[in-house]
Amino acid sequence: MRKILGFVCYGIMMLAYAASGVITYKTWQQEISYYQGFLTFIPVFIVSYWFATFSMQLFDGKRSDGEPILGKKLCAVLNNLSTVISLILIGLWVYLYISRSLYAAG
Repeated sequence: MRKILGFVCYGIMMLAYAASGVITYKTWQQEISYYQGFLTFIPVFIVSYWFATFSMQLFDGKRSDGEPILGKKLCAVLNNLSTVISLILIGLWVYLYISRSLYAAG
């Protein structure tokens, strides 16, 4: 049951990352304002972080026979994938902050 719930949480996390990516893209293309994009991005990104934490905690346990729920390599791959996606999104927002917000203020 923990494995299924872990994959459900991981799927919700990936959907939240996809929504964050759409918000970032729309801000990048100036379809929405920088401030609206930022204020929408932050809560969606927090939700993705929460579900990443939930899924990794669910995958970390052991079954009743003592075997791990997922192998160490698969857990590492899933964790690293979510970390890379989040770093890319944060990096894009740092770039947007520098290019849109700071230059607009100057």
